[in-house]
Order: sequence, then C-alpha cells, then structure tokens
Amino acid sequence: MINTSFFELFKIGPGPSSSHTVGPMRAAFEFRQTITNYLQNCSSDKHISLRIALYGALAATGHGHGTHRALLAGLLGYLPTNVPITALNNFFTATDESYCLLLGEQKITFVESDIYFDYGHNPYRHPNTMKFVLLQDYVPVLEQVFYSVGGGFIETDKHEAATLMITKGTPTYIYSNMADLQQLQQESGVSVDVILLANEMAISLMTEQEVFARIADILEIMEQSVVNGLQKEGILPGGLQVHRRAKSMYEKAQHLTEQGRWGDALFARLNAYALATSEENAAGQMVVTAPTNGAAGVIPATIAYLVNDCHVGRETISRGLLVAAMVGFIIKDNASISGAELGCQAEVGSAAAMAAALFSFCYGEPLDVIASAAEIAMEHHLGMTCDPIKGLVQIPCIERNATGAVKAYNAYLLASGRTTQPLISFDQVVEVMRQTGLDLSAKYKETALGGLATSFGWGNMPGS
Repeated sequence: MINTSFFELFKIGPGPSSSHTVGPMRAAFEFRQTITNYLQNCSSDKHISLRIALYGALAATGHGHGTHRALLAGLLGYLPTNVPITALNNFFTATDESYCLLLGEQKITFVESDIYFDYGHNPYRHPNTMKFVLLQDYVPVLEQVFYSVGGGFIETDKHEAATLMITKGTPTYIYSNMADLQQLQQESGVSVDVILLANEMAISLMTEQEVFARIADILEIMEQSVVNGLQKEGILPGGLQVHRRAKSMYEKAQHLTEQGRWGDALFARLNAYALATSEENAAGQMVVTAPTNGAAGVIPATIAYLVNDCHVGRETISRGLLVAAMVGFIIKDNASISGAELGCQAEVGSAAAMAAALFSFCYGEPLDVIASAAEIAMEHHLGMTCDPIKGLVQIPCIERNATGAVKAYNAYLLASGRTTQPLISFDQVVEVMRQTGLDLSAKYKETALGGLATSFGWGNMPGS
C-alpha cells in the first residue's frame, strides 16, 4: 500500500545531492535530538565527544557531495529547509576548524576529522550508511545507524521511516502499483487527480487549501531555481572547471525562435530550463527533490515549459504535480529512487517518467496515456549508470537532466499518439528497472569507481 505524502517526495533542500546532502543533514539533526535528550541525565564533568562513520557510496563520494558539511549543519540544529546556504557551503573550509555544538547544557567540540570516511567493506544493508556514536570519556555510550535511501528519505535499522516524516493517516484509496490505480479509477469513475488529492489529504491530515498552499511553496522554489540558473554564468565549484551553460542555451533558444526554427527552439528551451536548475543544484543552492537532487532539473524544466511556453494554469500544474508524485511513489515503493541502489536509471529515469506523466496530465490525457508515457520514459533510461566524476553532481548529471526532460516530452508525444494498447505496462518496466539495477556492478552505483568517473585519467579520488 502506498502511503507516501507528496511532501515527503518533494522536499526543499540544498544541493547537490538528496541522498548525500539532504538525507545526512536530516539524520544528523535527528541524532542531535537523541543525544540532547540523553545528555540531560548525564554528569557534566565527563568529556563528551561525537564520531560519525560513513560507509559505501556515502564514503566514496561524500566529499564531492558535501556530506561532511551537511552532517555538521544537522548537528548544529539546521534542517534542509532552513539551513543558511552560504554558511553551509563554507563549513570546514579552514584546516582544523572546530565548531561548538550546544546540546542542552552540554558543549561538544566537533572537527572534520570526527567524520570517518570508510572506503573499505560496508557491513550494513544499504550502500548509503551513517553510524553516529556518542562517547563519554572516550567510551561509546550511544550509537545509531541511519540509511539514506534516496530522495532525502532516511531509515533506521528497523526499516522505520525516521521521525521527521509527516504524521500520517490512512489513504482513502488503496493502491500499490499503476494497475491498482487504473482499476480504482475505472471502478470509481473519479479522475486520477481527485483520487490523489483525497489520498494526500488523508495521509498528511491537511485540508485541500493547505495541500495546495504547500504545493505552491514547492512550485515557487522550483521556478526560482530555473530563473536563478538562467541568469548566472561562471564556473561551478568542485574543481572540474565546469562552466554554467543554461543562460547561453536559453539565448540560443531565443535566436532559434527568431529564425522560425520552432522545433529546435522548443528543445533548446527545455534543455536550458533543466540545465538552470541542475546547475543551481551543483552549486549547492536550494532546489526540490524531484524525486532526488541529482534529478532535480527535470520536473522544473517541465513546469517552466508548461507555464512559460504553453501558458498552462497554476491549478492544472499543481494537480499535475500530484500525478507526477504518484509515479514517483510507485517507483519508490516497488523499486528505488536511489542512484546508490539502482544507478541513475532510478534517479533521472524516475524523474523523466514523472515528467512524462506531468506533460500528459497537463495536456488533458487520460490515465492510460499517463501510464504509457511514464513507461516509455522509464524504459528508455533502463541501465543508466550513476558514475559522477569526482563524486560531483556535474558530469554527467547536469546534461542527463536536460536529456531526461527532452525524453519526457517525447515520451508524452509517443504515448498520446498511440492507437493500440502498449505491450509493456508501467509496472512491468518498474520491475525491470529494479532487476537491472540489482544486476549493475557496484562501481556504477554512485561510488565513482567506474564508467565516466574513472575514464580519461580521472579516477576516484577520496577527499576530492
């Protein structure tokens, strides 16, 4: 049964990675709450210290993703929605810089070396694992393990969603996959957006007005990321010397329009919009997990095109986002949205499937076309590896968002132009994506140990 809230999937937070930045920050914040409560009953004359160990993909590409800075932010009491971006991006810039953690009446000094990047064997069940340890007089007294499972979601050893998730009610309409939802829609005669809105209200315990008000907040961040990205030039941080290209691509789209090359201009604009948000994410600015930060450019590009170029109304966009989220829910529940688990097919592939559904809904297509469009978009991302150079969400991630947005639009066109029943269902392609991801070598799952990350002399450079 799917009981994920829209606001669990679409979360506001800083780039560059939902699994390596947003998730660790949330886990560190939660452990801060745990140790604050624990220390209330402890003697203040003991030496208190804190250690964090990172395993798997979190260790392999944590420095490139800024995981160490995100952990510090969470320990200082910040959440992804309110962390000051400038401060976050400047944590640990000075050698041996120390920070004071105020935990109730206790003070703990924390330095970068208190975070251990374990590049060896990962003994835990998930490739994105964090172990937090509190020590008194150098003896461990409290330990907690978190898993960053993609899209900013975190879990504990008991597979429970961490307590920062939304308080949940029971969904009105029960479904586990697309086939269930299609049957529900046929039997009830209720449109898919109404079904999903009813579920969101039941799960999040919000009124309709509250749901759409919060969706408007999500939309604002998405649209602002596109606007900001289209205005900026220069080189992205991280040392790869990657130049921002969104502004020049948008200018190219304008020139193509003036030349009457309408088709070329359409794709150039979609590319520009996706590059804009993806470059903002790579620069550590505020974006929305859609469903992850690594794939955060696809949905905003779709929205920008629908609003700016097709003049689709805000209410339609908001309801369309509920439909896009539904596609993300099904993928997350039946496979994964984590590049560390199943490769980039689970991130950009999922985002493209969600965007194809959004295009289809906003253009007035029924649920069978929405499902077909999502299937086509996912099908043509199958096997895509996650192989970021130096662990940075730049190469190939930024361009992959742009191609994902274009594939999403084309998937809508292919689905809406179909006159026969598809042979492959959305649920089937999600299962194939899951199986494909399991078969992928670990070096293609966000570890920067293979593919583009190790080609042409780049290599995997821990700490880079």
